[in-house]
Amino acid sequence: MKKIIILAGLLIAGAALPVGMKAQSSGATPGQAETKTCIGRANKGKLQAYVMLLRLRWDLYAKWKETGKWQADAESDKALEAHSEYWGKQLKAGRAILAGGMNGDYWDNVALIIFEAASVEEAESLAKNDPAVKAYAFQAQVRPFDVFWLTNKFQPGAEACAESKTLPAK
Repeated sequence: MKKIIILAGLLIAGAALPVGMKAQSSGATPGQAETKTCIGRANKGKLQAYVMLLRLRWDLYAKWKETGKWQADAESDKALEAHSEYWGKQLKAGRAILAGGMNGDYWDNVALIIFEAASVEEAESLAKNDPAVKAYAFQAQVRPFDVFWLTNKFQPGAEACAESKTLPAK
């Protein structure tokens, strides 16, 4: 009975793996099973998402750029901390996909967040409810953004497909 439960669990787990993650078997010798956990696509199809482009309010950016150090501003600092918490909650709720800021001389005042929403209205609402946008620490624009694929390379055990592992059969 215990073996049946374990086998059923393995079958369910294998069916739940994202595209590109299922173990593949090829001409291994009898008594051995060859499995690969390939880096590939984590999503099954295109995701209808939105991108929120953010720019730091000009006066805050100018002070930072002039000195190379963030100038403390109690109201903006509080709003930026709440912004991080807000998008952390969106991540845990399964809406947020990616967030980051640009580096370099030309892009150091631009950040973006890619997230899922059911409609343009919901996407706009998520952006408008961002505490840093509400406090005018950030200026934000929301645009539709199609996500064609996400990598699964951060999933434990994922590796390049160039090499395969040969495991003894059980």
